[in-house]
Amino acid sequence: MVMALNEETMVTTMALSTRIEDLEGELALCQATMGEGVSSAALSWEDVLKLKEFVGTRSTFDVDNFLWRIENYFRTKGITNDAIKVNTTSMFLTDIALLWLLGKSRNKRQSEIGSWQEFQCELKGQFYPEFTKEEARVKLQWLTQRGTVGEYVREFKELML
Repeated sequence: MVMALNEETMVTTMALSTRIEDLEGELALCQATMGEGVSSAALSWEDVLKLKEFVGTRSTFDVDNFLWRIENYFRTKGITNDAIKVNTTSMFLTDIALLWLLGKSRNKRQSEIGSWQEFQCELKGQFYPEFTKEEARVKLQWLTQRGTVGEYVREFKELML
């Protein structure tokens, strides 16, 4: 009787031990996946679209989209250093935007861009239209449907942003 209980206890202990090892493995996998929070788990390298270059259009919409995409790129690649962010972003600037950045870096009277936050402020200051609200209000006032309803709705939504 005692031997039967000992044997049953041993079998139960082994089963529990195996289950605990399995759960510890699952926990480690969950912790690795959630590493830096939900936002890092939601994106993977395969999910990131090829980053579009910013040409320097004076459009709030284009500037905000570019900054949002580049932030997602940094989050996915695990880039946290400000200097690396600024240098990496320069690879995705073309035309007027690249000329602007080159001019800033060559001008000795202006201080160099030191942080990612500073870069964002400088970029917005240069490429955001000065009178965005007024321009949008005027465009909205003169908005008429010329093409399809879908095009009209898209124009309206762009102006409402």
